[in-house]
Amino acid sequence: MKKFGMFFVVCALCMAAMVPTAKAEVVVSGDVYAGMYNKYLFRGVDLSDNKWVSQFGADLTYKGLTLSYWSNLLTHDGTVLGSAYESGDISETDITLNYNFTPIELLTFNVGNTFYSLESVQDTNEIYLKTTVNTLLSPTLSIFYDWDQSTETGLFYSLSAGHTFELMKGLGLNLGALISYNQRNYSVSEAFSNWNNYELSTGLDYTITDNFKLSASYTYSNAMSDKARDAGISDESLYGIKAAFIF
Repeated sequence: MKKFGMFFVVCALCMAAMVPTAKAEVVVSGDVYAGMYNKYLFRGVDLSDNKWVSQFGADLTYKGLTLSYWSNLLTHDGTVLGSAYESGDISETDITLNYNFTPIELLTFNVGNTFYSLESVQDTNEIYLKTTVNTLLSPTLSIFYDWDQSTETGLFYSLSAGHTFELMKGLGLNLGALISYNQRNYSVSEAFSNWNNYELSTGLDYTITDNFKLSASYTYSNAMSDKARDAGISDESLYGIKAAFIF
């Protein structure tokens, strides 16, 4: 999986290099990005032992179809999900295939599957459906179903909203909020069905050129139920910076 990830990023970089010379012929778009964050936070769960991580990936899009690669690299020794890691180890790699379509002006749908390659626990797959209402705050309902490893219901839901304010040319302020509900999903905990976590987020996007963007972000997350707290979800602060090359 690590070799495939490197191959994916190299291919994306090669395609990006072709854009200036063959712009009229290119039908594939995408990005390559890397960031540093104070932890790896996923659905309210700290998956990096409260230590800094580097996250990097690439996306390739053809019409409405997108293939995405993403990895989480640990920058310190630590324990994740009961397994010991050394600095430089990759704890997780995700491969996602997504299809985006807008049947009517008001609604946009994303449907896809994510394969989670996990170093310390069993790999798994989730299919998902995301429905966005193209209006103020872009409210989005997302439904995830772990059809691979979940022995129980295996569903996870989230409802999010957000908006970007243009502060000046090339500089945008992002504000967002999210609530989620776990229904015995493998990625969080199969031990409970209840409200999972809420998130409040803000960030700045600075477009340096048409192809290069810097982003800084902050997210606060906390449990929404006693069952979520019993499963180890507590108040967390996530912050970091990311650089992206867009083609």
